[in-house]
Amino acid sequence: MHAIFLADAHLRHPRDKNYQLLLDFLKQQKDLDALFLLGDIFEFWLGYRHLVFSAYVPILEALRRLSETGTQLYYVEGNHDFNLGPYFSNTLNCRVITEQQLLSWDGLNILLCHGDLLNPSPAYRRLRRFWRSRPSKLLARLVHPDLVWKFAFWLSNKSAKNNGPSPHQDPTPYLISFSDRAENQKADLILCGHYHYPTQADHRGSKLIALGDWIEQFSYAELKDGEIELKNYTG
Repeated sequence: MHAIFLADAHLRHPRDKNYQLLLDFLKQQKDLDALFLLGDIFEFWLGYRHLVFSAYVPILEALRRLSETGTQLYYVEGNHDFNLGPYFSNTLNCRVITEQQLLSWDGLNILLCHGDLLNPSPAYRRLRRFWRSRPSKLLARLVHPDLVWKFAFWLSNKSAKNNGPSPHQDPTPYLISFSDRAENQKADLILCGHYHYPTQADHRGSKLIALGDWIEQFSYAELKDGEIELKNYTG
């Protein structure tokens, strides 16, 4: 069995380097049993019932082709792309994971999460609940999608300007603490994104992996015949 795990591409425009490299990477995947996307693949996503944002049509088509050729898609919602909507579940036949999930795949218990809840502040938890709340979702649907898109990118650019580049923080201590929780101790593999820092460690019989990003490192994990390895795509 063959699977790929990647996260944090933060895609914006099809002409961007990381967008083009991801399209190229996905086109090269042959006989892939599963593709696990662990959040923040898009810089912004909000799932509508009957439309998608035009900038993301190329990557959605690449995912559709993989799905139609037999690749099972899994998508763990991140802090930039949540409420994925019916396009992913219906058109792409994608299994959407809203928080975290322990699943059995190729004889392994694999725990998937985006990573933003490994060590969150109380303020972040409140903000996260607000963006995912029913009133927030309803408000987004009352506003024209073009305005939602402009606001989301304004907010993203403002956050990047105020906070500097995306943090590259080693999440290994958070992953170890996370794996020690009673409900997570059955996992053979624990994978996350979010930290833009590729790393792996072994702890009490579990392998812990942070995937890094698809912005600078172009890192991903490949699981083949029960063995997993962190890699970098060079194009």
